[in-house]
Amino acid sequence: MSSFPTLSVNPDAVGFQQEAATDPTLRNGFENGKVQTRAKFTSVPQKWSFNYSQLSNTDKELIETFERTTVRYGADSFTWVNPVDNASYTVKFGKLVVYTLEDSQQHEWNVQIEIVEV
Repeated sequence: MSSFPTLSVNPDAVGFQQEAATDPTLRNGFENGKVQTRAKFTSVPQKWSFNYSQLSNTDKELIETFERTTVRYGADSFTWVNPVDNASYTVKFGKLVVYTLEDSQQHEWNVQIEIVEV
C-alpha cells in the first residue's frame, strides 16, 4: 500500500478539521413527536480536511502525481500519518485535491485536501 508523500512542510494548523465521515445514527420519529435513535453501525470512519499554504512547486507536484497516478484520485487507499496525533490511518481522497496558485511568480501553492478513513 502506498504512503502519502513526505513534504517539506506540515499542513496548516489553522483550519485543520477532523470529524465523523458519516452520521452513524438512525432516527425514527413517532406521532407524538418523540424520536427513537440507535446506532446504524459500530465503526465510524473519520474524515480530515486540511490545507497546505505556501507550498513549493516541488511539493505540489509530489501531491499531484500521488493523487493522479499512484492512488488514481479516490480509487485506491493509502497510509497517512496524522500530524496531530502521529497515528497512521488507511484513507482515500474524499474529494479531488484543489490546487490554487498563491503568488504571481508561480512559486507557491495553496493545496486543499480531504481524506476519509477506510
